[in-house]
Amino acid sequence: MYKILLLEDDPVTSSEINKLFSEFCQLHITRSANIALHLVDLNKYNLVMIDINLQPDGSALNTVHTIKNMSSYNSFPIVGFTLNISKVNKEYLISRGYTHLISGSFNIRNFAQQIKFIISSHLDTNRNSFLPSESLPVPKLMVHNGK
Repeated sequence: MYKILLLEDDPVTSSEINKLFSEFCQLHITRSANIALHLVDLNKYNLVMIDINLQPDGSALNTVHTIKNMSSYNSFPIVGFTLNISKVNKEYLISRGYTHLISGSFNIRNFAQQIKFIISSHLDTNRNSFLPSESLPVPKLMVHNGK
């Protein structure tokens, strides 16, 4: 079972993600960037998901930067997501450490499939496997893969 950390300040979004993701992963959820960093330090996650528009302090980018500077997480998938596509500067966010971005109105089930694909692709790459992933093909909603 995958282990994922979700940094999201909206309880409704967190709840919806938790319901669907519980089918395939152990999901840790926090609204605090400081707690997220503490959890990353204590656990080994397969993936971290961070709301790009994290409120109230806008600490998403600092959190991504800090995680990327941890030796065990430097080539690790960090997915940024937001429903507000107009505020996303994709190139800037990728340059700041996000490996994948998902933006715009998206179906929560498609979102879960994208996350599964990202994890399995990362695991395949880290095993030096060149075999195709057994997951779904890259969904159309995948905006950018920074690899």
